Amino acid sequence: MARKQQKRHNRGSYRRKSAHAHRSTRHMQPVRTQKTVRRCLPEAEVRRRQRARRRQFALLGLAVLLVVLIFAFRHLISTPQQSGADGDTGNSGTSATEEVKQVAKAVNVYQSVMYYQPVVQKYAEQNGIPEYTDVLLAIMQVESGGKLTDIMQSSGSAGLPNDSLEEESSIRQGCTYFAHLLRKGKSLDCDLDCIIQAYNYGSGFLDYAAKFNGVYSTELAEKFAEEQSGGNTVQYDNPMAVKENGGWRYAYGNMFYARLVKQYLIE
Repeated sequence: MARKQQKRHNRGSYRRKSAHAHRSTRHMQPVRTQKTVRRCLPEAEVRRRQRARRRQFALLGLAVLLVVLIFAFRHLISTPQQSGADGDTGNSGTSATEEVKQVAKAVNVYQSVMYYQPVVQKYAEQNGIPEYTDVLLAIMQVESGGKLTDIMQSSGSAGLPNDSLEEESSIRQGCTYFAHLLRKGKSLDCDLDCIIQAYNYGSGFLDYAAKFNGVYSTELAEKFAEEQSGGNTVQYDNPMAVKENGGWRYAYGNMFYARLVKQYLIE
């Protein structure tokens, strides 16, 4: 009896072990992985996506550039600009935001003349005469109306053939020459009209005017031209001349010059 019970016990234990072993081997079976299938895109779709990416990068670059330009512009307008460099002859530099009181205000000059106003101001400052910028613009108006290459007709004052200077060089020489006349005129107690007339006649007119107390008059300008021309005259169709003498002037310079310039100035 005891042997039969022992056999039954052994057979039960064997069945349990076998079932346990079977369950263990089922857990140890390798896990099957699902293969990833890569789908190939059509060539046209690949190109479209590449173009889209390039457009995105281009838009991003433009956005960055725009931000940089905005900050640069804000910095520029908030920073005072210097119109002259320190160390320039006769002037230590004037801020562009600082308005210099002009000895006379230019009026009714052509836009082609006002276009050069910053250049005229630059060289007026370099010569220490920024307050005469508008006077120089009025001179340019009479000399060329802003339409000739030698825009201030200043080649002759530099000892060069007429009309041999380019625009900026002409302005630089014109401002330099006027500054020279201004210094000489003041040393001889000549008035501004005499100095303006000397831009046309030459600095010798200032010596001549000084003999008559340095005060400009139409008669003084006419007398000087008459003496220099030997009394020879030429036709001159300027409205001012036509109104006053029928349209002529002496064949030396322009005896109406200072008055023509003063038409474009208000003191």
